[in-house]
Amino acid sequence: MHARIGTWSGTEAELEQWIDRSRTQVVPGVRAVPGSKGVLLLLDRASLRALTITLWESEEAMRASEDRRTSLQAGTNAATGATVETSRYEVVSASW
Repeated sequence: MHARIGTWSGTEAELEQWIDRSRTQVVPGVRAVPGSKGVLLLLDRASLRALTITLWESEEAMRASEDRRTSLQAGTNAATGATVETSRYEVVSASW
């Protein structure tokens, strides 16, 4: 399994817009991509930072989703003003 993490930062208002857009557009958009295994949205209101974590069945599935990620992130940036840094990881252990 692989994970892509978007680390967002912005003002309180920008992150509220991030929450709304992420719930209504990003999560359904990611879940529709083949190989998607889940999405987590995490928010730290005190530091004005948030994380979007997407999980993928394989590195190939994650890489194949990059065009969709680019489009979703660009839309979220434009709609909210929040900025993002993206990183990718191999998941070496998970427990639910």
